[in-house]
Amino acid sequence: MSEARARPLAGRRILVTQAEEKGERFARLLQERGAEVLRIPLIRFEDPDSWEALDLALGRIDAFHRVLFTSATAVDRFFERHRRLTGGTRLPASLRVAAVGPKTAEAILRWGHAADLVAESFRAEGLLEKLPAQAVTGREILFPRAQEARELLVEELERRGARLTLAPVYRTLPAEESRGPLREALRSGRIHVATFTAASTVRHFVDLLGEDDLPGLMRGVTIACLGEVTAETARSKGLQPEIVPARSTLEDFAEAIAEAFRTKTGRR
Repeated sequence: MSEARARPLAGRRILVTQAEEKGERFARLLQERGAEVLRIPLIRFEDPDSWEALDLALGRIDAFHRVLFTSATAVDRFFERHRRLTGGTRLPASLRVAAVGPKTAEAILRWGHAADLVAESFRAEGLLEKLPAQAVTGREILFPRAQEARELLVEELERRGARLTLAPVYRTLPAEESRGPLREALRSGRIHVATFTAASTVRHFVDLLGEDDLPGLMRGVTIACLGEVTAETARSKGLQPEIVPARSTLEDFAEAIAEAFRTKTGRR
């Protein structure tokens, strides 16, 4: 295989905007394909305003029929809190576990459990296809999630008769210290691709740069988004994603970016 095929991102500088503790793996995948990676985290994860909902739920965990996870971050924060309170991470054998996407399911496995249901779609709505009304009506369901999470899944499950316990396990906040480095990197004209792995990174990116300055700063920069929810958020903010992988995994994301540069030339 030629160098151009094996390392199609050689000479390309790619902006990775994931939170500090999440971006290393994605950066490595891009570097394996030849990219120079600039990591400027736009978000950070903090504890929720209160752990009360989760702590109370963990105290009566046997009462729940199912626990839902829509992100690996929620999985890790849930089990970290569980271990802190109880000294372990064991769940009742009767508790069913549902996950959105394979990476969320993999995170559950790392904590010693397996999801019995994994949504085929890589967004929360995909879970609804797997959970018909008869599967949730009258059931107690625990939903550890981001404090600022989307409400669609909650509203639809409650409409179907589920008895939901919402338990915030983290907050997503902007990394204000990244404002200066981000503007400087884009003004330099050396960024070929800006990558976004979550809707929150898009929102904080636009907030940090300012909507008025966005068109000038992003001139010539390819936008790459992981998943349709992220891409939809980008479009709503005036950004036009050119790269959206069919599958929302980091491996597929890195490969989709690489493939774009295998087939296109002439980018700055």
